[in-house]
Amino acid sequence: MKILSQAVERAQAGERLALVTVLAVRGSAPRHEGTKMLVNADGAITGTIGGGRIEQEATAAGAEVAAGAPARRLQQHLVHDLAMCCGGSMELYIEPVAPSLPALRQAVAMHSARRPALLITPLDGGPKRVEEPAAPAQREPVCEDDRLIEPLWPPERVVLFGAGHVSRAVAPLAAEVGFEVVVCDDDETGALGRLGEPSWVSRIVDSFEMRDVEAAIGGLGWGDYVLVVTRDHALDERILERVLPNAAITYLGLIGSRGKVGRIRKRLAARDAATDERWARLHAPIGLDIGAETPAEIAVAVVAQLIHVRRRGTGSAMDFAPVVADPPGSWETSGEARVDVRSKAQSEHRGED
Repeated sequence: MKILSQAVERAQAGERLALVTVLAVRGSAPRHEGTKMLVNADGAITGTIGGGRIEQEATAAGAEVAAGAPARRLQQHLVHDLAMCCGGSMELYIEPVAPSLPALRQAVAMHSARRPALLITPLDGGPKRVEEPAAPAQREPVCEDDRLIEPLWPPERVVLFGAGHVSRAVAPLAAEVGFEVVVCDDDETGALGRLGEPSWVSRIVDSFEMRDVEAAIGGLGWGDYVLVVTRDHALDERILERVLPNAAITYLGLIGSRGKVGRIRKRLAARDAATDERWARLHAPIGLDIGAETPAEIAVAVVAQLIHVRRRGTGSAMDFAPVVADPPGSWETSGEARVDVRSKAQSEHRGED
């Protein structure tokens, strides 16, 4: 997306540019499909498609296209044609930026607004166009019917409601595997002060109120992984009631024992706020069922589940079974010491700890 944003900015300023895109890769090659590079009419490049002879060929062709030559496809075997040692082949598409500037502006604007888009490139020299998908599904660029279809999804982000022990363990690990991280907390217990200003947090919102959160980071939707891990069960319930109806959210998780989760469901159902369809989207207890107890272990279980959803969609053999009613072993009562040890640890790590 960075290359496309630079293409828009520079083309609008009057610079003549060509956009080089990797269409296909076979065998061993330095970059993957969809990789982009800008070339101006003087042969100066921004970005890279892998270096070496293939990049030299692309740069020379790109300079010609930027100077006014028509769009072209370039296919090279890295060993036979260019004497590179990679062993595979690459096919490139080289096109002028100017004819596609309206579509590129639209794509950049949609990305900034966290709206998913498909960037469609006809491979016959025609200008690009943008389509808004009904639901984000395709993750990789594909060539189809002599056109390149590239999904441009908003950056995936973890939105943590609560800044306690578990959040402080989850956040850096989530950032390490590529999520943007937003932490929301009203700071009544000084949790944000203990959080500090770490590099792995992209935004801190000092409120649990949904209107404040959405004013700060925009509406929640596709690409958002929402984790409800506050210091208080009533807060968890209030936040959950606000986000449960939002079917566009990619992932919604609630920390707590199965007993707590079951009680919250009963109260929300009594207010018609927890239909079966809505509740089926909730991951609660949160994370994979790996027996995690400490905040660090819970963080591993949670982030592993986020990765699973990102790569393979919902559902895993290690997920906690959904809370439907009051499962045996899920309640702690005065008459019994029986507890669900798999999820009890989550109720012991509240946000104010």
